[in-house]
Formats: sequence, structure tokens, C-alpha cells
Amino acid sequence: MSDKGLRTFQRNDPFELILKGLDDDGGVIVRDFIDQDLLARLNEQLQPDIKHVLPGSDDVGEEMGAFWGKQTKRFTRLAARAPAFAELLDHDLMHRWAASQLEGDYWLNTGQAMIVGPGETGQFLHRDTVIWPVMETLGRDAPNCLVSIMLALSDFTEEVGATRVIPRSHKWDDFARQPNPDETVGAVMPAGSALLYMGKTVHGAGANVTADQWRHGLHMSFLVGWLTPEEASPLVVPWDLVRNYPPRVQRMLGYASHARGENKAPGNWLIDFEDARKFFGVPFERPTEKSGFLSGELV
Repeated sequence: MSDKGLRTFQRNDPFELILKGLDDDGGVIVRDFIDQDLLARLNEQLQPDIKHVLPGSDDVGEEMGAFWGKQTKRFTRLAARAPAFAELLDHDLMHRWAASQLEGDYWLNTGQAMIVGPGETGQFLHRDTVIWPVMETLGRDAPNCLVSIMLALSDFTEEVGATRVIPRSHKWDDFARQPNPDETVGAVMPAGSALLYMGKTVHGAGANVTADQWRHGLHMSFLVGWLTPEEASPLVVPWDLVRNYPPRVQRMLGYASHARGENKAPGNWLIDFEDARKFFGVPFERPTEKSGFLSGELV
């Protein structure tokens, strides 16, 4: 494994430095990404599901089952399970990064709990963008379509399976090249920290070599508005719950239509050719720089 670690920043470090680290290496660690209060509430609210969800899955096929992990617990619908997730979904640094990388509007791709159990083997290395085939075909020349975090809900150590990352793999000339585990570095970080990484960056969960420790992590990613998300959020996070969340969170969960450009009406995710927010009675402005829709700051 590579002996060159990931660059580490604090949440309040100059954004330009964090952005340069991401552009150079494809992934960085941000310590204290969330405060201890939010961390405690996320852990408390997710604990019932963490306790009762079984590891692995019998419904995804052999290949996907290996990717999923036989000793790993995974579940989504986090905005419905944990009110504190809405606060994470409204994180200013995450939105500032997304707005700087994703052209036009964007929304939540997925929020997932990923709880890696004792004895789990290392996940095979991959890029998150491969689920959209055109992005895999275009490789390095594909537009940036996805930005992600892996939030440490417990301490990420090498022993419990800290996420493995191949720095600069988002700039490989040949995306078909088979990644080598020896090229990876571990995202070792304390609880409350986050690994920020590009959708094109090769990564995977590490092996949990402990006998009795679980690695508690939370993945969240934002996707350009013209691609279909991995998670069908509006089907599982009902409006009666979402109406109480901030407008930016409502947009991330699919309760808004998506802009195509300056001074243009939304062109997809419509209801009767109108912005979805009109159907739900949510006040909004047409997408312009002034309205803030295009910069991710709409209220």
C-alpha cells in the first residue's frame, strides 16, 4: 500500500486550499466536518436500524453481494430514519464544493449507512460514476457529475476498515486500467471527520481485521440534476416529513425541478410541465443567478 497519505484539512480552512487538494488528489480528509452534537444525534437516531439490519444481502446476486459485503450492514432512507440527516444534507461546505464542481443544478444521489463488521474483507476498488455507463465510457474526459463524502460516525482506523483511496486516480488516462490495492492509502480519521472524494476517484472500503469492532460510516453524494440518482428519495421520504425540512434539503430530496441554465425555466423532473414545487405549494423563483437556484443557495 502507498505510504503517501491523504491531505488533511479542518472544516474552516480556506476553501481554495481544500478545493486544490481535491483537484490534485481526488480525495482529502476534513477533520471536524460535523460538530460533536450532530455526530451524537446521528449515531443515536441511526442506532435502532444499525442494531436490527442484518449484514449482507441475499437479493442482489453473487457479484453485487460480494461488492455489498457479507459482513457489512447497509441501508438508505436516512432522511426518513434520522432527522439529523437533514442537517448533514444542508452542510454548507458540501454544497459549496458541489456548486463548484457540478454544472447547473444538482440533487441527492444517495445517503447510505455503511457499517463494516468484524472479519469483512476489503471491498473491490471502484469508481462511483460507473453506474452511469456513459461516464465510464468517457473516462477522464467525462464531466464531473458526482461529489461524495464518507462521514466517520466512529473512528476510522486501518484495523476496522478505513476507506481505501487511490490518489490521482481521477486523472488516469485509462479508466479501464485495473487498480492495484498497493496503490491505495487509508482514510484514517476520527469520528466526525469526512473523506471528500470525486466520483471518478478509485476507492473501496478496507478490510475489518478486528474480532469485535464495527466501522460506522455514512456515505452521501450529490449528483448533477440531469442524471437519475441511485436512490429514489421521493418514494421513501414522504412530503409530510420533508415539508418540515429547509428548502435546500427539499430540493436535494427531489421536491423541486432542475434548472438547465441562466434565465431558463426548469426542463426536467416536472409535473404538468411546471416546477414540482408548485404542485406542493412551495414558494420558489425561476432559476437565475439572482434567485440563487444555479448557485445552490436558493431559499
